[in-house]
Amino acid sequence: MKPEALIDTDRWPLHDTALHEQLRSIFCAENVVVLPGFIREQHMVALVREAQELMAISYRSEVNGKVNVVAYDQFPAHSLLRGLYEWDGLMNFVGKILGEKTLYRYADSLGALNLSSMVDGDDLGWHFDQTDFVVSLALQSSTSGGEFRNAARIRSADDDNSEVVQAICNGEHSHLVRVEPMTPGTLMVFNGRWSLHQVSPIRGDVTRHVALLAYDTKPETESNQELKLTRYGRTPV
Repeated sequence: MKPEALIDTDRWPLHDTALHEQLRSIFCAENVVVLPGFIREQHMVALVREAQELMAISYRSEVNGKVNVVAYDQFPAHSLLRGLYEWDGLMNFVGKILGEKTLYRYADSLGALNLSSMVDGDDLGWHFDQTDFVVSLALQSSTSGGEFRNAARIRSADDDNSEVVQAICNGEHSHLVRVEPMTPGTLMVFNGRWSLHQVSPIRGDVTRHVALLAYDTKPETESNQELKLTRYGRTPV
């Protein structure tokens, strides 16, 4: 299946300049853009089946929470998720949302594309990302819990805002935290370096699956060795 066939281009026309401007405006104002129904509903079964199969070879990461992770080099060539990630059409669309003329896929053989799977009792603690922005695709929600909680643009390059960050981690300043809707098929672009975020504990026997797609504004970007070891349990051979 061609990657573009997965996307509901009636709802989200990828080449529509007016849509690009609208989404760019939202991102500038809120540091997050959520596109529900980005993937056509009829294709979600195949994507979830792929996620379930891949989870069998995942690495169990237990740093700042518990999550099962599949690295980029574990996605087979026929993977629908891999095809979507490697398709220029999606990368260029994300660039329009960010207002970037050119984006590049990560050169990281582990971190370029990930599957994050969480089961009953798993969670992901408050953290910042190493990258300016993160692109995620929600595949399956847990029975309950698994909320993506986000304190957007809570720090900057000039001010780490450590007191407020610590207060949020302590359960205070709830007015600064927003739960982003992550229904299956939703594409989300958010500012991960400056936005504090977490995933609340998973409840129930349905696995939460989310794909993470890594792009950058410069070529040959890789995550550092420490992150690779903690997230994937290994470094590239």
